[in-house]
Amino acid sequence: MLSDILGRFKVHVLVVVMFLLPAISLFLSRGKPGRGVLDSLMIQVMSVAQTGGSVGLGYFDQLWQDYVDLRGLREENERLRQQVARFEEERARLIGVLQENARLRQMVEFKESRTDLKLRPARVIGRDVTPYFRVLRVKLDIREVNSPIRPQMAVVTYEGVVGQVVEVYDDNFAEIMLVSDPRSKIDVISQRNRTRGLIHGLGHRKDYEARLAHLRRKDEVAEGDQIVTSGKAGVFPQELLVGKVTSVEKRPWGLDQKAIVEPTVDFGRLEEVFIVTGEYAAGVRP
Repeated sequence: MLSDILGRFKVHVLVVVMFLLPAISLFLSRGKPGRGVLDSLMIQVMSVAQTGGSVGLGYFDQLWQDYVDLRGLREENERLRQQVARFEEERARLIGVLQENARLRQMVEFKESRTDLKLRPARVIGRDVTPYFRVLRVKLDIREVNSPIRPQMAVVTYEGVVGQVVEVYDDNFAEIMLVSDPRSKIDVISQRNRTRGLIHGLGHRKDYEARLAHLRRKDEVAEGDQIVTSGKAGVFPQELLVGKVTSVEKRPWGLDQKAIVEPTVDFGRLEEVFIVTGEYAAGVRP
């Protein structure tokens, strides 16, 4: 407050002081001829005051200008910071829109490539992950009212098989049992040589791996083999990707062998799915 008053009236104060000092000197030396000691002293004081006032005024002007410039720079920096924050927010939103558009485009392409399937879209709204079972909760597209959802319907996406329906609530919400769930059993074949087996989840805490079991010792299964649905069990349509073989366990005894399969679907990033309705819906809870 004081600095603002001095800055506004500094010239006026200096002028008043410059006029008051000669007036005081004149009053004190009235009636006395010549220049007295007081006059000389006043002249010296005036000289010093004028010189100091000029220097001080210049310094004060510079200081005041620096303060004004600094405050303006601070305000400009704050405006720039807010503008950068808005740009970052818009950039993040744009990236999200582009990613969603890419996913939806792939979903549309998948639906157009499988015209043999009746697919009802749904959006993932929650996950329930434990060491023993893995479940997705999805919200169904209520516009597809002519496609009722029942338990054991297959759930897929453009990446491959997600799992199957286990519960339906008011035809608007459903719970999906993932491929990696220990309760899940899917009849599959190797895309390379049509070797047949059964995939069931391992229920691991840190990954979504599944086991490919019921393989005969003479069946040839190798790392990197793509595993697809066989279409034999009546739940999953044929030739849907399930996963890729990451390791093969061949024991020196027994009649069968086992392999570990990594699902092709990235369940951690899953946001949209299709539920296969129609002839593949058995209506039996797993």
